[in-house]
Amino acid sequence: MSGALTAFERRQLRALCDAIVPPGGSIPEGALDVHVPERIEAWLEDFSPSARRLVRAMLGGYSLTPLLSSRPRTFAALGGPRRDAWAAESDASRFRLRRDAFMGLHTLVTIAYASTPEVSARLGWDGSPAVPVDWAKVPPPPSLPVSQWPDVRDEDVQCDVVIVGSGAGGSLAARELVRAGLSVTIVEEGGVIARDKVQRQLPVERLFDAYRDQGLTATFGSPVISLPMGRAVGGTTVVNSGTCFRTPDWVLDRWARSGLTGLAPDALGSYYDDVEDLIGVAPVPDEILGPNGEVFRRGANALGLKNEAIRRNARGCHGHGQCAFVCPIDAKQAMHVSVLPSVLAGGARLFANCKVKRVVVENGRARGVVATVHDPETGARRGSLRVHARAVVLAAGAIFTPALLLRQKLANSSGQVGRNLVIHPAVGTTARFDEDLRAWRGVMQNHHVDELIRDGILLEATFPPPGLGYSAGSLPGAGREQKELFAEYPRMAAAGSVISDEGVGRVRAVGGNVVIRYDLRDSDARKIVRGVELAARIFFAAGAKRVYPMLPGLPAIDSPDDLRRIREGRWKPGDLKVSAYHPMGTCRMGTDAQASVVDGFGQTHDVPGLWVLDASTMPSSTVVNPQVTIMAMAARGARHLADTLT
Repeated sequence: MSGALTAFERRQLRALCDAIVPPGGSIPEGALDVHVPERIEAWLEDFSPSARRLVRAMLGGYSLTPLLSSRPRTFAALGGPRRDAWAAESDASRFRLRRDAFMGLHTLVTIAYASTPEVSARLGWDGSPAVPVDWAKVPPPPSLPVSQWPDVRDEDVQCDVVIVGSGAGGSLAARELVRAGLSVTIVEEGGVIARDKVQRQLPVERLFDAYRDQGLTATFGSPVISLPMGRAVGGTTVVNSGTCFRTPDWVLDRWARSGLTGLAPDALGSYYDDVEDLIGVAPVPDEILGPNGEVFRRGANALGLKNEAIRRNARGCHGHGQCAFVCPIDAKQAMHVSVLPSVLAGGARLFANCKVKRVVVENGRARGVVATVHDPETGARRGSLRVHARAVVLAAGAIFTPALLLRQKLANSSGQVGRNLVIHPAVGTTARFDEDLRAWRGVMQNHHVDELIRDGILLEATFPPPGLGYSAGSLPGAGREQKELFAEYPRMAAAGSVISDEGVGRVRAVGGNVVIRYDLRDSDARKIVRGVELAARIFFAAGAKRVYPMLPGLPAIDSPDDLRRIREGRWKPGDLKVSAYHPMGTCRMGTDAQASVVDGFGQTHDVPGLWVLDASTMPSSTVVNPQVTIMAMAARGARHLADTLT
């Protein structure tokens, strides 16, 4: 037993695990039978300090919520039936602490339970791909000569440009600058995700390694929204689903009409072409579409809806269905596979496990960065890195780029740094069929319907591995009832409704922490409900016997006639179970220095030599997954930066 929890917390966790996943039924093992409490506590030992504090806060807070009842007790002290009833009722509680803490803990418990070998075997999941792998034909891992502790402890580096972040924006900026003959240093907070380790891990273990704070990042507001982001060499491209849509022309036209003529479809088109060729963007082929995509396509075609295979950045994909948890064969062309190897071979340097603390400004101009060097295993600080440069590019993403600026009060004469956050809220809709689908096989995110794209609603067929698709947000009920539903996971299909939101969030730097405030608007909540209804229609048209819309008071519907219950319901934003995936807009681009943070190429209005080339510069929501737009805009901005330095 590790020491991540106190004896009190350990008792509460055991009681909660037993209530959430009791023994018996179609899957005989309960959470205690497969040692879920011990597994979670072992995980907590390796969690980041902030993630560990969050889990302990949820556990402690939830354990005390029964003290407010008519018969006050801690959760573990409740009698068995009353304890189980308290857990079952928590999901719909009007007391937000109780409801939100339960949802977070429920997710952690069910992930731990469903990813155990015993339970995976009961379902028939073994991680095998849709198409068998001939290992002799799998290319070797990419070469990444990365500098990190213990090689680097205290070091001074000179270069032309220093780039903070190695994701979609930072990697493309580095590529263009190196091609222009400039010396480049990339500083990345995360570490290298090595293929040999990935292949020994379960998807959930990769999640903990490659996501910031083990995937527990969230917004605060109504409702609390999960906002997972990557933290690795390659950024979020290492853990996203690989979906590569171009931003619709009508969105780019709107940006161009605001004065950003370089972002018009014709002007940006050549950058899109170059990026898509670089990372191998192409539609998902039928042989790896998988049962989930086939069902979704069948239903969409039956309804006459506009639908297509999703375009993804992949080469040699076999359909492992684990794209969002690090591709086990590097088929997904994330930045550490497709871009960074050639950038480093061209002379750039990359320092991993180094967290930038401040931008160096001399005589009003950006001249470098100072970072702390961390032990990749323990996270302990081991030294300092100082990079002296002629220009600084921030590419730490739409949450951490503005946080860095706010801490130093840089580039914010407009007052817009950290504001205008869009996050693409999303909800999942699950359906049960009579046929055995095993929908986790094939590409994880594979087919889409954009019938309502002009209204800001995009449907994407997405099905995760069993260990990551059984939680309070994906299946209704609690305890034994939900466990019985999970036993039918092999006969289920799922889709996500991704919403283009209105940019009402805000990022703040509070001490050494980042606080993300976001309240879902009524108009965006209505879009979510429309997306759920359309997903349900598609599944019924494909032959589903039951659909789980996961709306309050409406756990399941059994026929197309029941769809009116979705349309007629009055769902409040705070009642919805929402996640989000594409933060953008917090250092938005514009021609008016009083209303934007950077100019039309990405240079800050206020600080010469300080550039932002990541998702935070988006003038508004891209409506679709933004990766290739981030890359195209970063390449364009970096070429302009190179022109100013050469």
